[in-house]
Amino acid sequence: MFCNTELDCLHDSINIAYYLSEPLFYICFLAISLSLKNIPGRYWLVSFLVCCLVSSAFYNMYPLAGSFLPFSIEYYQAYLLTARLIYNFSVFILLPAFLFNLWSSKVLNTSAASILLSWRGRVTRSIYWFVAVSNAVLFISIIHGLSNMGDYPMEETWFSTGLMYLTLFVVLGCLIWINLMVTIKRWHDLNISGWMTLCFLIPFIGSISCIIYLGFAKGKQKANRFGEALTQ
Repeated sequence: MFCNTELDCLHDSINIAYYLSEPLFYICFLAISLSLKNIPGRYWLVSFLVCCLVSSAFYNMYPLAGSFLPFSIEYYQAYLLTARLIYNFSVFILLPAFLFNLWSSKVLNTSAASILLSWRGRVTRSIYWFVAVSNAVLFISIIHGLSNMGDYPMEETWFSTGLMYLTLFVVLGCLIWINLMVTIKRWHDLNISGWMTLCFLIPFIGSISCIIYLGFAKGKQKANRFGEALTQ
């Protein structure tokens, strides 16, 4: 859509500047984070900014497409759920992981990656609840987004549909892996084999009992067969 008057041109220019400001902000922040090499867990921050940049590009292209390319707005709507998944993953997983890494590197003298992505070692109740709440919020947001898919008229293509399910698969895979690793290490903190995680497969009673026990039972203060204790 072309502007007919100078006022229309000014209005369109302001709209373009407004919608491009957020992606440009993330680009500048990403460049700064890449230049700072001494930040603990910088890869978490870079991943967070990249995901925010991608989702921001999707979100801001949507209103621009509606203003200047109205014939293709349905195609952009097909990518909004993918953008929302990426953004929620960055906010509820990557950003907390970066902040958690800043804390763990100073207090526990270990990285967030070794705590969240490995089954070796032990974790405390507070770490267990931190991961559980973060993942639960992200999972609820995913379910909410999927339940509202029918509210938006969209022109789906094989690429947009495949990209959405691929993103969903990656996000859910990360959630499951992090939860599994932290749960195993929580069993280790209680000097119990991580194979007890299989008790979650018992409907209702098994999962509820495990959550209560892992969430409230105090770990062993001294070193056990799974390693040294972390601060409770």
